[in-house]
Amino acid sequence: MSRRTKRLAASALAVAACMAVPLAAAAQPDPFADYEAMKRGQAPPPPPAAPLPAVAPIPSPEPEVSTAPWKWSFGGRSAFSYTGISNDTLLDQDQSNTTLFFRLTPTVGLTVHERVLVSASFGLLGNNLTREDGSNATAVAALLEFTGHYILPVTRRLAFMPGLGVGPYFGSNDRTLRLPDGRKVDEASSTFGVAMSVYAMFGYQLSQTLSVRTGIALYSLFQTERVESADKRLGASAVHVGLPIEIHFHVL
Repeated sequence: MSRRTKRLAASALAVAACMAVPLAAAAQPDPFADYEAMKRGQAPPPPPAAPLPAVAPIPSPEPEVSTAPWKWSFGGRSAFSYTGISNDTLLDQDQSNTTLFFRLTPTVGLTVHERVLVSASFGLLGNNLTREDGSNATAVAALLEFTGHYILPVTRRLAFMPGLGVGPYFGSNDRTLRLPDGRKVDEASSTFGVAMSVYAMFGYQLSQTLSVRTGIALYSLFQTERVESADKRLGASAVHVGLPIEIHFHVL
């Protein structure tokens, strides 16, 4: 590059710098503008408004059905129905009757996943059996049931909760046995069985910590009764529709 060319380039840069300085200065606010305005009797411009703080949303006071995972609940469930039950007898004659079926079980529940509720309950299960002479005997057993529900919110406070349950039960009851030779003996027979349930229920949130559930449920049970004196096992089975009623307290 020749010396003349270098001088022309340097001159051009100097001219550009001189033009940029006034432009940059014009872009900055004039610090004396407010003072000059006050001298002319004009009110100074208002200061820039401060940004408003973000307003946190106010939670609704209305209770809401919880579907969040790892939430505990404690309560109780009951079920009642009149149902038909069939059972064996020592005379090899099947008996059937209509009986009151009930269950009363304290319950603990945990949502192990979003909308998935698993419960365990331990309590009483009772029904009537028909004996050899046609009389009724009440059989009461201890029931351990594991239940799974899927929570489908309908409104903020109402949810549809289909579910399945299964568990063993065991117990004993006193009975008067009429043996084939005509003798009668009183003894306690032991029972063992399996109970299964299909639930179609609705849950309603009464408050932040209290909810109730009800609907319909299909119950079935299959059991054996051990009669030591006759060295026999007698079977019994029942399938029926019942009315479950439950109340639960939720840990926040």
